[in-house]
Amino acid sequence: MPESKCIHELPLGQCGHCNPAPYGINEVVFTTKGGQVFHNWSDCAFLREGQSLADSRGQENHAILPTKWSVVFYSYGACEWCCALHHLNGKQLRQCEALIEGEWRQVLHIKERFTEIKQREHQVHDDESGLIYFVTQDEVRF
Repeated sequence: MPESKCIHELPLGQCGHCNPAPYGINEVVFTTKGGQVFHNWSDCAFLREGQSLADSRGQENHAILPTKWSVVFYSYGACEWCCALHHLNGKQLRQCEALIEGEWRQVLHIKERFTEIKQREHQVHDDESGLIYFVTQDEVRF
């Protein structure tokens, strides 16, 4: 019986172009030439902060490039902020309510970070839509 192959002539399940992205990673991620991690979104707060840090040190800011996840997954790290769902692998998520599009929804809390003194941003996952939202501390209830 011949082995099944994908359109790229690789055994099924071994092709990074045909396989779906791992849990918590987008199909297209974002990198920079000088960066060491990839990001799920081009406007990730940690990516922006990295660009600002490089700029403040007089270093060149490289373009933010969209890239297929499989091209960088094994050579770059995953951002600890925007790829937090991947890092947690669905574990340690607690239920909460978040104000999303004007209504309180039951969601899973992924991670939080300080944005300024006494201000936090929360990352939540809506299982129903599969989307991740970023909400302020006033828009989340535990």
